Amino acid sequence: MPKSTAPTARAAKLRQLLNRAAHAYYVLDTPVMEDAVYDLLYQELLELETVTPALISVDSPTQRVGRQASEGFRRAEHRISMLSLNNVFDLEELQGWYEKLLRLLGRQADDLELVGELKVDGNALALSYERGVLVRGATRGDGSCGEDITDNVRTIATVPLRLHLDNPPDWIEVRGEAFIPNAAFAAINAERKRQNQTALANPRNACAGTLRQLDSKVVAERHLDFFAYTLHVPWEMSGRLQLAEQWQSLQQLEKLGFHVSPDRCLSANLDAIRDFYNYWQEQRKFLTYPTDGVVIKLNDLRCQEKAGFTQRFPRWAVALKYPAEEAPSQLLRLQVQVGRTGAVTPVAEFKPVALSGTSVSRATLHNADRLEELELHIGDTIIVRKAGEIIPEVVRVLEYLRPAGTSRASLPKHCPECASLLIREPGKAVTRCINNSCPAILRRAIQHWGSKKALDIAGLGSNLIEQLVDCGLVFSISDLYRLDRNSLISLDRMGAKSAVNLIAKLQASRAQPWHRQLYGLGIRHLGSVNARALAKAFSTFNNLVTVACLDPKAVTTIQGVGPEIAQSLHRWFTVPANSRLIADLHSLGLLVTKDDNEIGDFTEATAILSGKTFVLTGTLPTLSRARATELIENAGGQVTKDVSRRTNYLIVGNNAGSRLSKAQSLGTIILDEDGLRQLLAL
Repeated sequence: MPKSTAPTARAAKLRQLLNRAAHAYYVLDTPVMEDAVYDLLYQELLELETVTPALISVDSPTQRVGRQASEGFRRAEHRISMLSLNNVFDLEELQGWYEKLLRLLGRQADDLELVGELKVDGNALALSYERGVLVRGATRGDGSCGEDITDNVRTIATVPLRLHLDNPPDWIEVRGEAFIPNAAFAAINAERKRQNQTALANPRNACAGTLRQLDSKVVAERHLDFFAYTLHVPWEMSGRLQLAEQWQSLQQLEKLGFHVSPDRCLSANLDAIRDFYNYWQEQRKFLTYPTDGVVIKLNDLRCQEKAGFTQRFPRWAVALKYPAEEAPSQLLRLQVQVGRTGAVTPVAEFKPVALSGTSVSRATLHNADRLEELELHIGDTIIVRKAGEIIPEVVRVLEYLRPAGTSRASLPKHCPECASLLIREPGKAVTRCINNSCPAILRRAIQHWGSKKALDIAGLGSNLIEQLVDCGLVFSISDLYRLDRNSLISLDRMGAKSAVNLIAKLQASRAQPWHRQLYGLGIRHLGSVNARALAKAFSTFNNLVTVACLDPKAVTTIQGVGPEIAQSLHRWFTVPANSRLIADLHSLGLLVTKDDNEIGDFTEATAILSGKTFVLTGTLPTLSRARATELIENAGGQVTKDVSRRTNYLIVGNNAGSRLSKAQSLGTIILDEDGLRQLLAL
C-alpha cells in the first residue's frame, strides 16, 4: 500500500482503515483485512506516532493497549444515574411484575410491547462520548459515582473510540456490559494452569478483576468484549436518531459501531418473552459468552418515562434469572465434620464438577435425616447444584446408575476425632459428640472465642489453633492465656515477633466487655445481640449464672431471650466441666465486671432499634455485610438470615435475591443503605 508523503494525512488514513477493520472483525464477525496486512499497517501507524507524538489521537487503535500503569482510579460522577435491575426468579414472579406494570400504566393485559435481551454475566460500564470521541469509561460504583477506568476500556476492541456518526452531538452516553467470552476465559485459565497459578473462579469475577487492573496491558491480554444496551442522547438528538423505542436504540447502537447482543427479541406480549426465556434456558449452553438470565424491558420509551423508577430500580425493566445450574458427579466417600457444639455434619465428597463457573467437589448433607432421605451409596451418581448459586448441595441420586455391590453411606457410631460414642437425642435431627475434650470441639471453640464479634483476637487463625491443640499446648480456652513466647516459637511458621504480637493480642482481649466473652463461650442459640441484652440486664456474669441455674424462666423476661436460650444457658452452666472453665477464666481476670459503663456500645441512648428484626440482602454501596450487621446490633436490633412475618425491615443492596420478593409479599418495610443510615441517625 503506497504511503502518503504527509504524515498527518497518512496517520489519519491508517486510523480510519484500522478502526474499520477492527469493527468488521470484532463486531460484524466479517473480516475485511488479512491479519498480516493489519499488523503491517498497525506497525506503520505506531512508528509514525513514535516519531511525531503530536499525531497520536484518542481514537487511534494504538491507544487501545495500555500505557504506563496509573497510581489508581479517579472518581467518575455519572451524568445519568446507573441503577441496577430488580430480579425475579421464575415465570410466576415475572407475571407479577408484568401485572403491576400494567396497573401502573393503566393498560390492558397483552397490551405492552416488550424487548427481551439475554442478560450477560459481566460488569456494567458507562461510556461517555464528546463530539463522537470516547472520553471516559466508568464502572457502575454506587450508581451515582463509579471509577474512571478509561485506559482499560480503550483495550476492549468492541468499544469504538470514535462513533460512526456524522455531526455528533456534544455528548452521548452508552451503557452496556463488559465480559470475558467463554473461549477467552478458558484460555486464561489454561495459561494460569501451565504457570501453576490458581484458576480464576468464573468469567464475571475475572472480568471485574480485569477491569480494575492498574496496568491496562494486562487488560488488553484478557480480550474482553462489550455488548451495548442503552443509549442516552441530548433530547434534541432523539428525533434525528429516531429513538422512540428500546428496539430502535439497539439498532442505532449497532449503527454507531457498537457490538450489540444478537440474541434478543421484540415481543408483542409476555407470552413471547416466556418462549424466548424457555428457548435460551437450554440453548444458552452453546453461547460464546456467559449469561445468567433474560432482561425484559418496555419497548416504548415514553412508557418507560411514565413508569419511572423506585429508589434503586427502573419499574419498566426486570431481570429474570435462570435457575441454579445442576451437574452429575460420582460420590467418592462420606466424611464427617465435628462443629463447635459437637454437631456432626456429614459431607459428601465427589468427583469435581463445574457449577456456575467454579469447580465443586464437596457438599454438606446437613444431618442424618438428609443422609437417610437420599439413601446414598458410595459410588452413586448424584446430581449436584448450587443453592442460590452459592452453596453446593446434593439434590438427588440416580439409583438406576448405582454400581452393583456398593455399600450404604451412613454416619459413624464414634466421633472421628476423639472416638467417643456419638449421641442423637430422640426427636432431634442432629447427631453430636458430647465429649467436651474432643479436639474438634476445642479447635472450633477457640476459633469462636477469638472471632471478631467475641474477643476479636487477630492472628489466632485456624492453622495456629490446630497446632496449639495437636501439640498439647492448649486444652481449653483458658489455656490461651497461659501461652508464653518460648512455647509459641516452637510452632511451625511462628517467629519471635509473631509470638510476641499474639501474646499482646491475648492480653488486650482481657479488656473486652463481658457480654463479648459470654458470646465467645459458644453457648448454643446465644447470639451476640442476646449476649448484650443479658449483660445489660445483669450487673455481673456471676449474677447471670446464678439466675440461669436456679430460675431459668426469669431469664425469659429479657427482651429477645426466649425459653430455648434460657434452657441452653441452664444446661451449659450446670455442666461441671463448664463450671471449672468459668472458674479458671475468673482466675485469669476474665468474665468479670471491670467498669459500670463497659457495655457502652449498647446503652439506652443507643438502643434505638431495640426489639426490631432485620434481614440483609444484596451488596450495599458502602457498607459490608459485617459492618451493617454490627451497626444494627450495636443499636439494639437483631439480624436474621430469613424473611418472616416477624421481620421488621429488609435492607436491600445490589443483586438482591429472593428475600426481596418474599418481603414484598409479606409487606415488610424495605430500605436501602440510605434508609438504614437514617434509622441509625448516621
